Amino acid sequence: MKIQINSIITLENQEKYMVLNETFYEGKHYYLVMGMDENKEIISSKVAIFLEEIIDEDVYVSKVEDSKLIIELTKLLKSQL
Repeated sequence: MKIQINSIITLENQEKYMVLNETFYEGKHYYLVMGMDENKEIISSKVAIFLEEIIDEDVYVSKVEDSKLIIELTKLLKSQL
């Protein structure tokens, strides 16, 4: 299943995120996301960038932690808005 902009993704720990934007960088898909509370309200202080990983036919995401990569991706994502 492809991740879509404006969709909600739920992590294994049940945290929910709204997908705001996506980009393709160095052969990989990245998503700009914002956290959501249990009432599906946006938490504007909970912003992250997730890397899409496809294993077999399942789609997984992992949070980008590398600060240099975050800076590059942020520039790219902002230029697309």
